[in-house]
Amino acid sequence: MAVSKKLHFWGIAGHTMRGLALAARELGYEVTGTDPGGKPPGSDWLDEHQIMWWKKSDPRHVQGVDILVVSGGIPLEDPELKAAEAAGIPVVSYAQFVGDLAKDKRRLVVAGTHGKTTTASLLTWLLESAGKQPDYLIGIQPRNFDTSVRLSDSPVVVLEGDEYMAAPIDKRSKFAYYKPDVLITTSLEMDHPDLFPDIQAIIERFHELVTNMAQGGHFLYWSGSPHLAELAAQAPCKHESYGEHGDWHADHVSYAPEGLSFDLYEKSTHKGHYQIGLYGRHNVDNATAAIAAALGEGLSPEAIQAGCQQFAGAARRFQIVSRPGAAITVVDDYAHHPTEIAATIEAAKAHFGGRVIAVVRPHTYSRTKELLEEYRQAVRLADAAVVADIEGAREAHLEATVSGEDIARDNGSVRYEADRDDLIKAVEAAAQPGDIVLSMTVSGYNDLAEELAATLN
Repeated sequence: MAVSKKLHFWGIAGHTMRGLALAARELGYEVTGTDPGGKPPGSDWLDEHQIMWWKKSDPRHVQGVDILVVSGGIPLEDPELKAAEAAGIPVVSYAQFVGDLAKDKRRLVVAGTHGKTTTASLLTWLLESAGKQPDYLIGIQPRNFDTSVRLSDSPVVVLEGDEYMAAPIDKRSKFAYYKPDVLITTSLEMDHPDLFPDIQAIIERFHELVTNMAQGGHFLYWSGSPHLAELAAQAPCKHESYGEHGDWHADHVSYAPEGLSFDLYEKSTHKGHYQIGLYGRHNVDNATAAIAAALGEGLSPEAIQAGCQQFAGAARRFQIVSRPGAAITVVDDYAHHPTEIAATIEAAKAHFGGRVIAVVRPHTYSRTKELLEEYRQAVRLADAAVVADIEGAREAHLEATVSGEDIARDNGSVRYEADRDDLIKAVEAAAQPGDIVLSMTVSGYNDLAEELAATLN
């Protein structure tokens, strides 16, 4: 990619894009942007950081621009995209842009269907708290940092790698541009049926990522996935498993309202005792992966122990929003895949012991339809559950082929409420002192968890 001075970001109000725009400005680029869907808090953040942006696409916005950097949500007929293509202005996905900026750094990449954000956030913080000052790109803002992206002259970068396509103009997976020196893969399941017709199509993307690693690389993979074990056997570099039956594994795990504690082992060698404000068996594995990678980067167990105790988590990952001592604990979480929903419910039971009331807003029609039975089974794990209407997201323009009602129908104590106000009333009627209410949404129901906390307490 040619060196450039003026960048225009389409989709600039999103978490990753706005963080990237700020990081680019701090590197010396002139930055502007457009986001037709821009709204608070993203729009307010851009204004606070004095980044020039527009709500409406206009070909004039790309005049004089050296590179147009686009998010995955840009329509192929967008006026700015068409104008840039007509003018010969390079158009790249943000993944390609980041990959180019990071090409001379040591790249620690976290990929997988679930757990990427938490694992990448923890690994970044462990390096940061030990004085390594890594660059990073994470899908949502880690709570120990002021932004979701940092790009500087640091020799190391942590990248959250996504298998989804980089952009409508670039069908390659985002992580294809990151070329990891160290790769953590947290899981591999069927997801994104709007892009991948079956699990084999996803495996092929991960196969390309793993087999293209350098011989001196390090591949850490979750032991609970047979797909990842098969990929590890084909890796050209050092590979180790982690998890309950992995080379790296935790023992003496304790679940408390304050979080997790456990002893870590590399095979039979004790690697320290760790306490961290994360929740659930799945986060034992996520923490194991991050700590194993941090040890591989030369951090001492003592430095990692201190970093774990200071780790504040990532936004909307089992984030307790009710006040301390509240009669009903309310948790805000990003869980939207059935596996994530089930893991979050099980985490609440393990740490708090009370009844669990799950509030679920399914994400995209294609995922809900493909995984309908898995959704039905996941929400049944709660003592009571309320399912909202589906957040169409990138499929909002499509005809609904499934409904939240399909998840709730004839499904025990699960009920469907299409109206937000009715949903809140249903939770209020069901909740009792000592309960844990899990609000699990991706978007569309902004501040639902906070509103539930205020209503219930």
